Amino acid sequence: MTRWWRCAAASLAIGCAVLGAVGQAEAQGSEKAAADRRARDLFTKGDAAYAEGRYEEAYAAFKEAYDLSGRAQLLYNVSNSLERLGRYEEAAAALEKYLASGKARDRDVVEKRLANLKQRVEEKKEQERVAKEERERKEREAEEKRKKELEEARKRNKPQPWEQREEKPSVVLPAILIGTGAAALVAGGVFGVLTLGARSDAEGGCTGNLCGADARDALDREKTFGLVADIGFISGIVLGGAGIALLLTSKGPPPKRGGGSPSVALAPHGAGVGLVGTLP
Repeated sequence: MTRWWRCAAASLAIGCAVLGAVGQAEAQGSEKAAADRRARDLFTKGDAAYAEGRYEEAYAAFKEAYDLSGRAQLLYNVSNSLERLGRYEEAAAALEKYLASGKARDRDVVEKRLANLKQRVEEKKEQERVAKEERERKEREAEEKRKKELEEARKRNKPQPWEQREEKPSVVLPAILIGTGAAALVAGGVFGVLTLGARSDAEGGCTGNLCGADARDALDREKTFGLVADIGFISGIVLGGAGIALLLTSKGPPPKRGGGSPSVALAPHGAGVGLVGTLP
């Protein structure tokens, strides 16, 4: 009796295991069937998109169909879509994977197409290289042109030597000298008039060789005023001449080699001194 129960229990355990394996296989088969149906739908969708020129959608549909079903034949469709998109390197990789699966149809045709794709990959790389070099060349030329324009602009805006001198306070100094010289000349003129007046007084106070006290005072004033007048005239001429000389030399470009230059000098002129100037 005990043996019978043991046999029954063992048979029941085996039966349960068999039923469980069958159920698992049926579930897996059901999932695979669902994946296959989804893959077929995606293939149909991708095929329609490819025919209408919507290659990006076609590629996405074919790629998902391949990921679901694992059917190597779909790699051919994936490669076609990638080629249409200009992604030659990826298209060649998909064809290589297709050939490696051992399920490729018309292998010779696929291999020739793969070789053509690899050639297009190299051509595209060469085109990109040439385009990059051309772009870099244009960038270099643009940069050189920009630097040249900046340099020319700096040269145009750079002050010349004589323009630099004008910016310095040297223009103010000639004006001061000329103004001071003019004031000295005016003072000399005033004292010159006073000198004449003192001389007239001295001549009026003298009879022959005899001069009174007032006449002697007038003679002293004449000497003093005359000296101050001479100093004023000479200072005015010197200062004014120096100011004019500085003003002339601070304007315009420096003289050419071998040319003259402005100069001012004092020289005897009649009963006094005069301003003598020379120009180039």
